[in-house]
Amino acid sequence: MLLLFDIDGTLIRASPKAHQDAMLSAVEKVYGVAFGPDEDPIGQVVPNGKTDRQIVREMLEPRGVAPGDVDAGFPHFEHIACERHSASCEEVLTAGDRDRTAAVLRELSGAGHLLALLTGNLEPIARHKMALAGLAAFFVPGQGGFGSDAEARTALVPIARRRAAVNGRPHPPEDTLVIGDTPLDVAAASADDVRAIGLAGFRYTSGDLLAAGADAVVDELDDLPPVVAELAAAAAAR
Repeated sequence: MLLLFDIDGTLIRASPKAHQDAMLSAVEKVYGVAFGPDEDPIGQVVPNGKTDRQIVREMLEPRGVAPGDVDAGFPHFEHIACERHSASCEEVLTAGDRDRTAAVLRELSGAGHLLALLTGNLEPIARHKMALAGLAAFFVPGQGGFGSDAEARTALVPIARRRAAVNGRPHPPEDTLVIGDTPLDVAAASADDVRAIGLAGFRYTSGDLLAAGADAVVDELDDLPPVVAELAAAAAAR
């Protein structure tokens, strides 16, 4: 089974401060806007589950930046944001959380599942986060879907399935699972007829994720392997 993992709030249960700082710095440089010390422009657009491009667009709209100018600036923005994030070396997981998360991913990989990232992060930022977290080895290059691939989160699941092609055809939706912590993760899965497991507790409740259409919800990553096994068995029995 193809398992598509969100990063922020899922694999890394912490706010991505270095990522946000890199984005804000790049937005200021590319688009000529300035943010006050008391402003929280990313928080104001509720970034949970959105792609980096969508977040930038929603930040700039109330500041009068025309949509065409936003689009034109994306390549330069992405280059600067990724470059500045690459300089970050802050710990993104405690040693204990890193070991627990690695153990879960190792168990899932050992069971024969293909692991890939499905995130609104720009790909270089996503890969750098995984390196800092000590989890990069579980997510091979060339797989997954990222905010640098498309602005709409719903476009990322089909992209990830195409990259995991089987005999030249996109990985089957019935053999794919999205694991994420927001209703938008769940919605992206549903838009491609893919099932989703919600990870509750960091930003959204079990009720929120089930209401969004999650096929199952867990409270901790440790609880994931038996739920994946159950859904994989159900898919195989169809």
